[in-house]
Amino acid sequence: MLFKQIFTHLSNIKSSVRLFSRSTRLYTKEFVDRHLQSLLDDHEFTSMSSALLHIRSAGHRVYIIQPSMKFKARGRQSTTADLQLSESISLIHTLNKWRVVGHGIYTLKSGGSQRYLYGKGNIEKITNEVRQCQATAVFLSIDRLSLGQIDGLTEKFRVPVYDRYSIVLQIFKNHAQSGAAKLQVALAEIPLLRYRRNDGELFKDRERNLRAEVMKLEEHRKLLKRRRSSIDIPTVAVVGYTNAGKTSLIKALTKDASLQPKDQLFATLDVTTHAGILPNALNVLYVDTVGFIADIPTTLIEAFRATLNDAVDAHILIHVCDISHPDNVVQRKTVMQTLNELNVHPSKIQSMITVFNKSDLLEDSSQEKSNSEIDNELKVSCKTGQGLNQLIDTIQERLMIASNRITCEYRVLQGGQLYQVLVTENVCSIDTMIVDEDDPQFIHLKCLFSKPGYAKFQARYPNE
Repeated sequence: MLFKQIFTHLSNIKSSVRLFSRSTRLYTKEFVDRHLQSLLDDHEFTSMSSALLHIRSAGHRVYIIQPSMKFKARGRQSTTADLQLSESISLIHTLNKWRVVGHGIYTLKSGGSQRYLYGKGNIEKITNEVRQCQATAVFLSIDRLSLGQIDGLTEKFRVPVYDRYSIVLQIFKNHAQSGAAKLQVALAEIPLLRYRRNDGELFKDRERNLRAEVMKLEEHRKLLKRRRSSIDIPTVAVVGYTNAGKTSLIKALTKDASLQPKDQLFATLDVTTHAGILPNALNVLYVDTVGFIADIPTTLIEAFRATLNDAVDAHILIHVCDISHPDNVVQRKTVMQTLNELNVHPSKIQSMITVFNKSDLLEDSSQEKSNSEIDNELKVSCKTGQGLNQLIDTIQERLMIASNRITCEYRVLQGGQLYQVLVTENVCSIDTMIVDEDDPQFIHLKCLFSKPGYAKFQARYPNE
């Protein structure tokens, strides 16, 4: 009888959590259908956008120019031009039907403010290589080119020229699935199109309508937040550099078989919630977020603020780092910089759990040695399960503090009123149930209360 009641109690709690997690996705779909479809199906705008950005259904044969700065920016000393080029190639490969047909690393001796960025000799060399590999586009991998630079380089190379802003935006457009994601990408696209046309008044009506929908999205998120608060379940937001393994980690923590992590940049654009349960029976919602990347304007990530607020509002943050990536130091610094630019509260960053994922991919002892400064940190592998138990214990410890959980122990009569309230009414989470050794009619309950939940319980049972 006792085990049946325990099972029923846990099943009821897990069902309510999973129902909320599932209804979050369903509610997003309803939001899309009701408010956004006409804006997102504006074929005239889509055609104009494709023309301005030279987007072709057949894709592009891309030549990549990877700048190498003579004097590296602060925080970028550990990276190399080869590592940056590798990421630039990955960005192009993420786009369907786009492929890299050539690339070169070229040193920038100044801040890159000139019309052509490089001197005459380098421009001639690049032009010849672009023609030899029959490229249909050039990707100059810096955050944002000026309008004069775009015009000047396009004139020289005779093919469209893209910067990181335009490439990442195109990836976002391709990967956006829900209306909420498509809405935020559409809003992020307008400044780029205005910039390319040099027309600050362009698409004013569309921007106004999109911002009105973003306000509705924010209200929608606030509703979901109230619903989370009403069922009093702590939240853990998982952030990190793109393709660091955020979704894989959530799958490992929740055992959610519906999650299908992808080995590609920006595979996740929609913020989703996934239910889990900790060893002390505390229920938790893990929030999956859009990944960050270096060298793009903050305005591009800012467009996702409506959904990133779910991360800002979480009880704790988990920062997932790919320890196997040769540029992991710069990636970690990029995430920290982005969180600061998004005005995440310093106390939340200070209490953030940093997880070094993909430890199974460390190739040799020399690579381990290069990461010696993080030997005492959490190293995990979602593939082998290494370090996950330690991480779960850390999450549990931090959440108990961040969510103001109160631990109480009671000796209650099995089947009695207090027992029924604690076990069946979901006023708390039951950490342990132990039958009294001296009198098996009684049971010892270790209960976890939220602060408001404990206050209500005390008001109802002041003598307990």
